Amino acid sequence: MSFTDFLGKWFPTKQITGPDTVTISVSPELYYKELALYTGITLISNAVAKSEIKTFVNGKEVQEDDYYVLNISPNPNQSSSEFWHDVINKAIRQNEGAYVVEHKGNLYCVDSCPLAKQDSINGDVYSNISINEFTFPGNYEAKNLYHFKWHDAGINSLMAGIGEEYGKLLKSAANAFKRANGVKYKLKIDNVQAGDEEFQKEFTNYLQKQIETYISSENAVYPEFVGRVLEKDEQSSGTASSAEMINLRKDMFEMVANALHIPMTLMTGNITNMNEIMKVFLTFSVDPVADMIQEVLNKRAGVRNWKSGEYYRVDTGKIIHRDIFDLSNAMDKLLASGNLCIDEIREEIGREPLNTKWSRQHWMTKNYTKIEDAMKAINEEGTNEK
Repeated sequence: MSFTDFLGKWFPTKQITGPDTVTISVSPELYYKELALYTGITLISNAVAKSEIKTFVNGKEVQEDDYYVLNISPNPNQSSSEFWHDVINKAIRQNEGAYVVEHKGNLYCVDSCPLAKQDSINGDVYSNISINEFTFPGNYEAKNLYHFKWHDAGINSLMAGIGEEYGKLLKSAANAFKRANGVKYKLKIDNVQAGDEEFQKEFTNYLQKQIETYISSENAVYPEFVGRVLEKDEQSSGTASSAEMINLRKDMFEMVANALHIPMTLMTGNITNMNEIMKVFLTFSVDPVADMIQEVLNKRAGVRNWKSGEYYRVDTGKIIHRDIFDLSNAMDKLLASGNLCIDEIREEIGREPLNTKWSRQHWMTKNYTKIEDAMKAINEEGTNEK
């Protein structure tokens, strides 16, 4: 989804020349806040979309219908990436969070989920749940819904309030910049003409428009009549800097970055230490969202399934790009220590498993031994020396 499409979803748009061309009426202060929010939410959504939601049955990893729905296509209209972008966007933006309905084996992130009955003990009941033009029939109990809610739902109200104050500052800075750098002219008129009633009509209907066209045009000619002199007002010229507006924009991005726990350098793209920045980003921004998804999925599955070994796990280990040559020593250690088999290592680096008997076998080098055997050898060696 392009940024224009994104803004068009949240603000009124007007078609002007064709289906792909729209004009959007957004105030500058709102534009900066929306751009910052869009940047932050997209960073988190892109990272989560790269994660793998693993499904387990009887404690063993399987890839069946649930896996396909959660990782490939949750419904006929969306891919998993589109779906999770939609869920995360609503979970962060909306104070009530994002609601997902399961319908005929598919998952839908709904637009509206009205509360029909509040029950703090047995669970709330919702009705008239809708997405686009479709309303899901019947009532839904809370236990039958997926409710994704960001850990700090009230942050939107705080950001809206701060954004409003920053908007006033930004508008003031913009006006000051325009006044300082605007060019003004003086029209000197003969006293006789200035007091002439006919001249007043002529000035309003013709000269004023002519002067405005002359000033606003890149190339223009202004006919100067006797008794009329148009000259530039040198006192109005200025060279004010736009640094104040740039600083306010930077402050807006920093505010959103702090709220979403995203490193500022990642928001601006000015990254100097990718590994360290990504560690902070994954730990404080992505992992909490992944945990939220994992907990909601397991809550919806129920305690019986969880106790029987049927559960979900969101694996964020594949978010960072991995170069197999950089990882060769680590892969060798993982294999030699018996931690992972060959197929598991291949899956971790994004390659297809071989699915053979020997590739599923766990191996261990002779360098590894039980601590009891090592101590036995030491004791025997001491006895022989005596």
